[in-house]
Formats: sequence, C-alpha cells, structure tokens
Amino acid sequence: MSTPAASPTIRRATASDFAAVRDFYWQLTDDLEGAPYHPVWKKGEYPNDEYLQASIAAGELWVAEAEGKIAASMVVNDRCNEGYLKAQWAVEAAPGEFTIIHTLGVGMDFQRRGIGYAMTRHAISLAAEAGHKAVRLDLIDQNRPAAPAYTKLGFRKCDTLRLYYESVGWQIFHMYEYAL
Repeated sequence: MSTPAASPTIRRATASDFAAVRDFYWQLTDDLEGAPYHPVWKKGEYPNDEYLQASIAAGELWVAEAEGKIAASMVVNDRCNEGYLKAQWAVEAAPGEFTIIHTLGVGMDFQRRGIGYAMTRHAISLAAEAGHKAVRLDLIDQNRPAAPAYTKLGFRKCDTLRLYYESVGWQIFHMYEYAL
C-alpha cells in the first residue's frame, strides 16, 4: 500500500517550469509504456512542446508538487474537440459554460496517494469560480481503469464516442461530466 502524500502544492505552471513539465510527461509516458491503461501519449507528439508551452502561456497548465518535484500535471480550459459538442451531456451548457480537464497525469511514485483527486478537485474549484455549469473530461478506451476514481469524485459517464485527435487518430473515448 502506498503512503499518503502530504497535501501537494497545486499551482499554475510558469514558463520556467516548461522543461520540468515536459520531463514529467516524458517520464510518465515511458513508465506507462506497455501498461494496459496507457493513455496513448507519445513523446514529442502528445503532449508536445508547443501544447505545453501554449498551455503554460495561457495560464492553463497546473502542477502538483510533492516531495520537491512535480507529482502531477493537467491542463484546465474550455477548449474542446468538436466531438465534445455531440456528446449526450447531462448538463446543458454552451461552449464557454463548461471546463475541461486535459492531460491529467500523476507520476508513478505518487499514484494512489490522493494527488489525482486533489488535482481534479482543484479543477472543479476553478470551474466553480468561473461560474461554469460543469466540468468535463474524456477517457480514452485504454484508460478505463481511471473511471472509478472520477465517479468516486462525482463525475457521471454521459456517453461513449469515437473521436479523432491528431495525436492518436480515431479512438473510442468515454465522456464524463461533473455538474456544478
């Protein structure tokens, strides 16, 4: 059983964090290679440098620090794949009225220690502060083992769609929503 982490410090990433954030995602991608729940991330393709830098510049990339290093990272914004608008969401919300969690990853040394929950709760707080109606996310089919963690936090599965992302092509995604 993993030791609970002290409450992580969750903060907005800055430009000076770029290399550490990229290294975090690259290490996580390596660590998950061959795992049945691999998110289908590829070094240099997704999350790529341009995506990470743009997310940092826009103030949308968040990191959790614990034990002196990045323990988790995510992007929180309201931009979505066109397929999001076709999902059968429980909450009626137009673009700009919902928040989306993207690229949430927890380092292998920090999994099962509550850091993913803390990051998700932080995204929910950001959405509530913005006056949004819901928080949404998608889970690629291979990452279905993460679903119970989201449902435990109050997310509801709303749909399953085949979506296209340039980084992974056409894939099955499970669409989850947290009503605010």
